[in-house]
Amino acid sequence: MKNPILSHIHIRTTIIALIILSVSITDLIAQDTPEGRKGVVFDEREFNFGELKESMKFATHRFRFRNLTDRAVLVNKVESSCGCTSPTWSQDSIQPGEFGFVDARYETTNRIGKFDKTLTVYTNSPVSPIQFLAIKGVVVKPKPIPNNFKIPNLGRLDFERVNVSFEPLYDNETTTKEIRVINSSDYTSYLNVMVPHRLPKYATVEVPKSLEPGEVGKIKVTLDGTTAPGYGYGEFELAIQSNNRGTPMASLRVSYQRKQYFPEMSKRQLKRAQKLEIKEGSIDFGKQRSGGFLNGSFSLKNTGKKPLIIHQMNPDCPCIRLEYNNATLEAGETKALDFRFDTVTKTGKKSIGIRIVSNDPRNPEQYIWVKADFPTKYDYECPTCPKD
Repeated sequence: MKNPILSHIHIRTTIIALIILSVSITDLIAQDTPEGRKGVVFDEREFNFGELKESMKFATHRFRFRNLTDRAVLVNKVESSCGCTSPTWSQDSIQPGEFGFVDARYETTNRIGKFDKTLTVYTNSPVSPIQFLAIKGVVVKPKPIPNNFKIPNLGRLDFERVNVSFEPLYDNETTTKEIRVINSSDYTSYLNVMVPHRLPKYATVEVPKSLEPGEVGKIKVTLDGTTAPGYGYGEFELAIQSNNRGTPMASLRVSYQRKQYFPEMSKRQLKRAQKLEIKEGSIDFGKQRSGGFLNGSFSLKNTGKKPLIIHQMNPDCPCIRLEYNNATLEAGETKALDFRFDTVTKTGKKSIGIRIVSNDPRNPEQYIWVKADFPTKYDYECPTCPKD
C-alpha cells in the first residue's frame, strides 16, 4: 500500500521541477529573440530536410534574415563546408528593417546516407559580420521502378523526370522539351500550371488538361532563346497543380545555358571578324590588408575589322563592383573600365574572375582575374563592435 504522504511530496517535487524547467526554457527563448538585438538576425540557423530521395538531384532551403542595424547591409559572400552544397544569396543591399535571404542547395546524387553541412555567411554588418548556418538530413535510394520507367515517384502522378534542361539554348532559336507524365490512379486527373502569369516571359508551358486512369500525357516546355535575358546559366521553377489526391502539386525545375549562335565561318571570314583582346589577363594587388577598398582598371580592345559588341560583364563575387553599360567597340578602338574590390572579410589568397561576354566568334566568353593575398586571419577591427 502506497504511503499518501510520500505520494503527496513526490507530486509537489515534480510540479516544482516542471516550473523550473519552464522558466529555463522561456529564458533561453528570450535570449534568442531578435528584440533588442542588432546586426543580421536569421529566423533560423539550422534546417533539417528529413528524408530526401536521391532521384531529387537537388534540395533547396531558404534562410531568411532581417537587417536590425541602422545602416544598409550587404552579404559579401557565403562559403560552404562541402562542394555538394551551393549557396546563393541576396545580391542587393538590405536596408535597415528589411529582409534578405541565403539559399542552401544540396546535391543528392550519389550521396546516400546522413549529411550535416555548414554555411559561413560574411556580411558588412558592424555587429557579428560572420555567422553560421547548418543543413542536415538523410538521402535514401528510391525503390526500383518496373518496366525500366526510370522516374521519381511523386505520388499517383508519375513524372518521367523533375528537371528539364536546355543545354545549350542558342540566342537565335526557340526550343521545346517534353516530359512524360502517367496517371497511376483509378480516376480522371485534371492538371494545370499554377500561377502561369509568374512564368518568365520567354517561357511557355503546355500540360494535358486531363488524364484518364493509366493514360500517359506530355508536358511541353518551350523557351525562346531570342528573348531570354543574359548569357550563361539560368533556371526557374514550374509548379503543376492537379486534383489527384496523391499528387496535388508537383514541382519541376527548368534550367538552361544560353549561348550565342555563330554560323560556320571560313578562315578569311574569321580573319576579318571582330576580336576581343584584353590587355590585362589578370590584375594582382599583391599583399593587402582586409577591410578596405582596392581600385583597379583594365582595358578592352577590338583588334578585328568589324564592330565588337560587349554583351555583359559578371564578376564571380559581389565584392567587385564596376560601372558598365552595353558598349560597341569599333575596329581598333580601346575602352578602359574601372572597378572597386571590397576586401571586407577577405582572408588568404583570392582569385576572383570577371566574366566578359562579347560577339567575338573565336572566344565569346573570356575572364579577367583579380588577385590579392590577404592575411590568413581576418584582421579588420570593427570600430563600433563591443570590446571584450
